[in-house]
Amino acid sequence: MKLSELLKYDSIVIQCHNYPDADTIASGYGLYCYLTFHGKKPRLIYGGNKKISKSNLLIMIEKLGIPIEYAEKLDKKPELLITADCVHGESNTADFEAENYAAVDHHASVYAKSPMYDIRPSYGSCSSVIAVLLNEAGYDFNANEKLATALYYGLYTDTDEMKELSHPADRDLRDFAKYNKAVFSLLINSNLSLSELRIAGDALNRINCNNAHHCAFVRAEECDPNILGFISDLVIKVDSVKASVVCCKVSGGIKFSIRSCVKEINASELAEFIAENIGSGGGHCDKAGGFINMRLASEKYMKIDADEPTEYFNKRISEYFECVDIIDVNSYAPDLSVMKIYTKKMVTLGFVKSTDIFPAGTSFVVRTLEADFNVEADDNIYIMIDDEGNIYPIEKEKFSRTYSLSDKIFKIDGEYSPSIISTSHGQRELLTYAKSCIPNTSSSIYAVRLDRRVKLYTLWDKENYMSGKPGDYLAIRTDDLKDMYIISGRRFSKIYE
Repeated sequence: MKLSELLKYDSIVIQCHNYPDADTIASGYGLYCYLTFHGKKPRLIYGGNKKISKSNLLIMIEKLGIPIEYAEKLDKKPELLITADCVHGESNTADFEAENYAAVDHHASVYAKSPMYDIRPSYGSCSSVIAVLLNEAGYDFNANEKLATALYYGLYTDTDEMKELSHPADRDLRDFAKYNKAVFSLLINSNLSLSELRIAGDALNRINCNNAHHCAFVRAEECDPNILGFISDLVIKVDSVKASVVCCKVSGGIKFSIRSCVKEINASELAEFIAENIGSGGGHCDKAGGFINMRLASEKYMKIDADEPTEYFNKRISEYFECVDIIDVNSYAPDLSVMKIYTKKMVTLGFVKSTDIFPAGTSFVVRTLEADFNVEADDNIYIMIDDEGNIYPIEKEKFSRTYSLSDKIFKIDGEYSPSIISTSHGQRELLTYAKSCIPNTSSSIYAVRLDRRVKLYTLWDKENYMSGKPGDYLAIRTDDLKDMYIISGRRFSKIYE
């Protein structure tokens, strides 16, 4: 959806979800600012049976001048009702009637069926989605310090103080929002009440530890999701705990927070695994979070008790640890007899010589959909880019053996185009420096389709593993049996034959 599509309507209501949090308020405010900039006169409202009472939210509304109203009903049916951080029809959203509906959200929903619904479950906050939509619409939210502060705070609260950033758009908002530091400091120091501190204490008394996998699970009473991160940060400090999962019931589903202190347990991966097909999850390797949508769960015929979800979480946590193979290229001896040889199709790829970006020895970050990669410019290091925006490093000699230069146009057809970030030069597009190449006809691999989950420790990263799930492929270069990697099943047939 493009925000310009909203401008054809005159009577517009922007709705936040019941029991508003900072993310829904900031997202609604972003839509409000865009529409008023274009001469519209929208209302910003929320429903439910409780008015906003949390001190940090009241301060946010006052200091940033957010014109949000509590509404029990609408006197007149608007031409357009656009929901922010929620979807009309979900249980956490008051049922107001309108002639047309639109939505911007970052939670998977069974109601996201309209072309004017922009739902991005891979984003850590709805504020990040709004920031992207505003930029795409040519509206500079940083020109409005109050809006920039609201979006930054919305991201901060919905990603557990920036610990559960799950999309590069989250990281872009974190790095480049020009927010008011004094107001932000006031907000983050007005976030915990005595009753919430008691909730944390009660939850810790119910800790459930899986000793076989050194993973602790804690269920908290219904509370602000920020409290989950607070509890999880305490639990992970226990000497016998390597990973912690803390959850609570929220409007519409279950929110959970994850921490890990060992490289063998990727918190982001565990979050995605727990919410697979029934919600969303993501973050960093050591800190992540997610949301289970109870409507989606019921549609998948999954029995989860939102008030007491311990059985479901324990089951998924056990499956995560027990249904996986760990492969370290330094000690793994592949059985080539069960693998087939595949040749790379003549697809056009992109590449960048790292010293074409910065002088040798310069450190910089390449931001991709998957993660941020630290790179040090070196004449011997090239950065490969595929048509979905994924990148991986390759040595000059191996590049020369595998690829030939091409005059074909290389372009990315993915959700996010990789960018370069440096402290001295800011952010810029990696594609600015990219040249095209095609595989040599001699380029081939051994490959086998996975029937179990795999964690693969590669040659180029000994600390973090590549994840593979059933249907993906384990690939090994025929000219280097230590060069192994995972290729998604969806992508494999596109690039190999």
